Amino acid sequence: MDTNVRQRFDLLRFVMIFGVVVLHTPQYVAIADVGNDGFSLFKAFFQNAMFRTTVPVLTFISGYLVFHANLDLAPKKLLLKKARSLLLPFLVFNLPMVAIAWLAVSFAGLKLSYDLTSSDPMVWANAVFGLTSAPINYPLNFLRDMMALVLITPLLGLLLRHMPFIGLAFCVAFFLNNLDGPFVLRDTMPIVFYMGGMVACCKWELRAWDEYAWPCLLVFLVLCASIIYFRNANTTLLRLVSPMLVWPASALFVQSRFGQWCVRMNKYSFFLFMAHAPVLVISWQLYQRVGDVVPYPMYWVATPVLTTALMVLLYRAGMKVMPGMLQFALGGRARRPAGLPAQAGQAMPVAAPAVTVANMNPSASTTNN
Repeated sequence: MDTNVRQRFDLLRFVMIFGVVVLHTPQYVAIADVGNDGFSLFKAFFQNAMFRTTVPVLTFISGYLVFHANLDLAPKKLLLKKARSLLLPFLVFNLPMVAIAWLAVSFAGLKLSYDLTSSDPMVWANAVFGLTSAPINYPLNFLRDMMALVLITPLLGLLLRHMPFIGLAFCVAFFLNNLDGPFVLRDTMPIVFYMGGMVACCKWELRAWDEYAWPCLLVFLVLCASIIYFRNANTTLLRLVSPMLVWPASALFVQSRFGQWCVRMNKYSFFLFMAHAPVLVISWQLYQRVGDVVPYPMYWVATPVLTTALMVLLYRAGMKVMPGMLQFALGGRARRPAGLPAQAGQAMPVAAPAVTVANMNPSASTTNN
């Protein structure tokens, strides 16, 4: 993989994961209830349209990398690798949240969508493992679905390597009709994962559409704007086509100062993804106490930026104080940021993120992420 392609992956990972933070920043407003004032439309453009493509783009990248590495042909290696890079971080970042949420419900009277005072085992199974719905740390729903896709990767590989287009038609028909039940919670994820694998297995040139970067970007923005203009709650089409539009468009930015800054920031992206939800919950609780002083637009714009800055500081502190523990928690993704002394931690390669507020955040909707 050449440097340009690798940097574009890094660029998109950081931008998309920052987009996840924006997506989850309270308060979620359904598209039908979006007002007509300038700020409401601006907010809806990002939360109800543009950053609804974060999961598809990250899933497409993950699918490409899995099949580019031929991991579908080595199921044991695949399972061991993803147990470390997906399952382990899922447990590390979700189990403590279950305990904290139970304490908050039991002793502080906090109301959550999960009734953690219930004796129903399915409530706890979902809160802890995301068995049939999002886990208590709701962004980790993405990792939960990625683990499900890992289990069927060898089967998808057979289709990709012998009948790729028939396999694509099968995935569309099977998953968009939800014939898998709760196996994968986001019905477009298996399709986009397969599409990423298709690019890898068919050995299509990743930069073939770069000359159409500006038209792709324009089409993407028009699709996002049309969702807001027509108040369209169904974003399935946008999710399915967004990777093929966003990827060529990334060629426009990767060599810019902004693009190169995003490439450097990618080292923080997985930690940002895993840990941002509690910060947003706390920020919303605090804002509700000062909402008469701080305008809501200021809160909504500032919170994703401040959350990202806090996660960067925590990551850097963690790599300085306890690098081994942080690398373990992140499934081997953590690497020492530039400027920290070498003894603070050994550099490790950054893998692809295996990338409502029903569970804890009072305003977002993970079902539509």
